[in-house]
Amino acid sequence: MNRDDYCEIIQKSSPKLMYCEHFDEDSDKWDFSRHSHPYIELIFFLEGKADLEVGGQTLKTTLYDTLVYPAGMLHRDGLSPERTREIICLWVDIPQLVLTQPIILHERRGTLKSLFQLVYRFGKEEENDPYRIEYALKLLLTEVMFEAFRASGNETRPNAVVPYILEHYTEKITLEELASLEHISVSYLARRFKETTGMTIISYIHHLRIEKARELLISSSLTASEISYMVGFDSPKYFHRIFKKETGESPAQFRRTYTKQQTE
Repeated sequence: MNRDDYCEIIQKSSPKLMYCEHFDEDSDKWDFSRHSHPYIELIFFLEGKADLEVGGQTLKTTLYDTLVYPAGMLHRDGLSPERTREIICLWVDIPQLVLTQPIILHERRGTLKSLFQLVYRFGKEEENDPYRIEYALKLLLTEVMFEAFRASGNETRPNAVVPYILEHYTEKITLEELASLEHISVSYLARRFKETTGMTIISYIHHLRIEKARELLISSSLTASEISYMVGFDSPKYFHRIFKKETGESPAQFRRTYTKQQTE
């Protein structure tokens, strides 16, 4: 089947959310045995990385990856110990959508992360509305299919670059350093990266840094200047400019908005 066939199946079906959890490395919800589920399992890696055994092969995932297990596929989760581990895990009952292989996707613009968070929020509401959950699941599954077919059509994409950036985005990264990973020229790398992700390398790195900065502004009392250096910017002033460009607010405004929403 092609992408449109899968998307039509999703839109005509009524997916149901059977499991919805957000947990980290301290949780007792991890299952390190070899197991399967009767539903499609979708996992988004908010932090950390993993080496996974699926169908006799080892798959590697990292920060901001989306992993999809077909219903009934045996797998074993093995997590790397050197980083904080945090995921959103969803089980979706949609018998009409038959997948034969696991899917791993690298985040491009934050869309998958936002959709996972939307499904999780709807799923955890005390008076959750099944229509809203179904709508959010259709959005998420459709985006997964679009990204999966986009990735499969770019066999010449720079495979080593995105994982490297995800691992080192808070550090100084040069285009020459990235190009050397693939043994290609900087100009070819820049062109292929833009074709594959829809973003320039610098924009992609900025996006990751700002996402991390948003998390720190919400979860810590660190100043914006302190956070700017922690996420990889050399200048708080430059960080402020990029943050406002990405979010529409200054770091201080973003923190105030979030605090106000929490108290309402």
